[in-house]
Amino acid sequence: MPRISFIGCSTAWIPTVATDLMCVFEEPIEFRLIDLNPDAAKLGAEWIEAATKHRSRKDTAIPTTDRREGITDADAVIIALAVGGLDAMEQDLLIPEKYGILTTVGDTTGPSGWARAIRHIPAFRGFAEDIRQQCPTAFVVSYTNPMAALTATLQLCCDNPVLGLCHSYFETQDCIKRIFGLEDWSQISISIAGTNHFTWVVDFNIGREDGYTMLREKVGDGSLKDIWPKKETTDNKVNLYSGSELACELYDRFGYLPYPGDRHISEFLSYPLSGDPERYTLEREGDLPIDMIRYCTIKRTSIEHRRAGMGDREKRVRDMMSGEVEMPKKSRETGAEMIHAYLHNHPLTDAVNALNIGQIPELPFGACVETLGVVDGLGVRPMMVPNVPDHLIEIMRPQAVCQKLITEGALEGNREKLLHALHFDPQCAILKPHEVVAMGDELLAANERFFNF
Repeated sequence: MPRISFIGCSTAWIPTVATDLMCVFEEPIEFRLIDLNPDAAKLGAEWIEAATKHRSRKDTAIPTTDRREGITDADAVIIALAVGGLDAMEQDLLIPEKYGILTTVGDTTGPSGWARAIRHIPAFRGFAEDIRQQCPTAFVVSYTNPMAALTATLQLCCDNPVLGLCHSYFETQDCIKRIFGLEDWSQISISIAGTNHFTWVVDFNIGREDGYTMLREKVGDGSLKDIWPKKETTDNKVNLYSGSELACELYDRFGYLPYPGDRHISEFLSYPLSGDPERYTLEREGDLPIDMIRYCTIKRTSIEHRRAGMGDREKRVRDMMSGEVEMPKKSRETGAEMIHAYLHNHPLTDAVNALNIGQIPELPFGACVETLGVVDGLGVRPMMVPNVPDHLIEIMRPQAVCQKLITEGALEGNREKLLHALHFDPQCAILKPHEVVAMGDELLAANERFFNF
């Protein structure tokens, strides 16, 4: 019986990942639900008990607030949590806004991602130290953002196989599938490189045909936006799929496909969100108003929206347990398959976040980058992506450097290195050095209870 421990009993992740594990593993699983909040751990365990009964399985669920006990002799550890919760995140968003820097998501890059990383890294170092001692061969999966800095922290602080996972790779393949009218992903061969939430498709094939040749023929003299997949909205108007106008503009300018999620990729660039961009409010009946950036119609997610979503998720979990809402089916997340690949030595190729050991040789070694990789009984082995075009490397480089400096600075307790990382962040290009320091000091003060330097 594999022992799989969850550090953090998120109502966003437990139903999805636990369901996937039940679908992938034929044998019963011992789930261990670890959370500082005993009610959250108890709810997670109760949901798993209901789900395993629904599937006629014999899994067990053990809730606990004792992390070391909960991971002892674990075969896999899954981390999905938010240090400080939404109250801490609110300051991540509000403080940079005073300096003219807006956020769309606020969990990966920019001043907001910088503060979030500094708040999480001490906790993740603690997780890694416990994992190294209590379950030294366990496979470790993290779903927590900022993915690059936190995956790097885990890899630097324990010798276990560590994997940072995100669903952006699926969205990229989905868009290629829809552009070419494919039934599924089976004909798509792809090579990606970058950092999490800012990967680029370096090469791809459709069957045996060169994908970029086919794409350029489709676009012709127009814009990628002209052929981009569309979706119907509630008001029966057709919008760009997934909010990807910025992704289309980047393709038109640089000739390669970026990850198509504008809310994330906008936070890697200097111009969409900094310097008081023009905004408007999108009103929707029965919902909170949405603050929009007019350039590329980029949506911002407010703390109020996040709080509302959190309450909805907990209610949905309880409704699943009572039978009012259907239990989830297998998702397209691949964390369960990767854990299975490691424990059963069944090689699997997928997108992985890992320290750069040469898989993108033009980026700094030791920075956490995202490429395809192989998972098997040996752990995680990233695949090299040779000959990434120079102009793409230079777009990727700033955040690869920043995330490396943030990780090192937080682990070393080096305030100057942390401020250097903030200064080099593209979103801070509008600020003078003393303004970067002032903003950094405010963000550090807002989070000082989470670190001791």
